[in-house]
Amino acid sequence: MTDMQTVFRVVDEMTPEELHQLQLYIRERRGVRWWVVPAENLQKIDELMRPVQEQASQMSEEEVNRVIDEALAEVRRERRSVKK
Repeated sequence: MTDMQTVFRVVDEMTPEELHQLQLYIRERRGVRWWVVPAENLQKIDELMRPVQEQASQMSEEEVNRVIDEALAEVRRERRSVKK
């Protein structure tokens, strides 16, 4: 575990340029991580999802909400059974 007092002491001793570099580093660490997916994989995902998208486009908002609610309930049941 890092001794935070040591970290604070080192930060206090940094030059303005070093502080700027540290700030950039922290922003990068806290930032969004992007996943790069090759184009051929995106095409395959699109092919796999197209029937689902077409089916969903025929559903009413109530039907979509019901399916989502059922899926959430199933996930919650699975999580409860794992915790036991």
